[in-house]
Amino acid sequence: MSLDPNALLVAKRLQTIGLSRGQIAGVLGNFQLESGFNPRVNEGGKVGGPLGVGGYGLGQWTGGRQKALVDFAKKRGIDPGTPEAQADFLVYELQGPEKRAYESLKGAVSPEESARRFVTDYERAGIPKTEQRQQAARQIYEKLGALDQKTATVQQSVIDPQKLLAAFANQVLTSSPSLNSEVLGLLGSLPPVTQNVFDAGRLTPQSPYLTQLTRPLTGLR
Repeated sequence: MSLDPNALLVAKRLQTIGLSRGQIAGVLGNFQLESGFNPRVNEGGKVGGPLGVGGYGLGQWTGGRQKALVDFAKKRGIDPGTPEAQADFLVYELQGPEKRAYESLKGAVSPEESARRFVTDYERAGIPKTEQRQQAARQIYEKLGALDQKTATVQQSVIDPQKLLAAFANQVLTSSPSLNSEVLGLLGSLPPVTQNVFDAGRLTPQSPYLTQLTRPLTGLR
């Protein structure tokens, strides 16, 4: 069974503030018990806008913290009942008024410990049901593998003709010494340019250098 979309959204937000997969699972294990990942649920089960009494939303924020959520959303012109607003509010709290809970969470090394620390330091639930939160955290942890996958990044880099020559020479000039003067003349005429580089020494298929470099080499291999 896949992870709830609202849970995944929260997970990605928490990843941006340096929480590990296990620590994120601890937070989500709590939210599963608090709201079932329904951002519009009020304590007691009524779905809609915040009632101002009892808990509301993913984290079942109550009292002054529920008002803070509403004010937070209002300042940004967004609906406090959206998962986006509540994920941003969660990050705001963890980096602001609830920073102690964040620091505590950062010290946890397992989903279970993360769940225990989060309910103690952030949720401060009257009836914690810690074991159930820990079980939920472990189950969610197993579904968060996508957060560990590194995606390829494209970096902006300035290519200098001399650096290009050094990389190119290792691959071509050693086997074709007669091409030295041609390539040197070609590279000497090229100004530095800004372009995308995926790996060190490799140019993008769209690189203007490739078009110019391959032209004088045609038929000379």
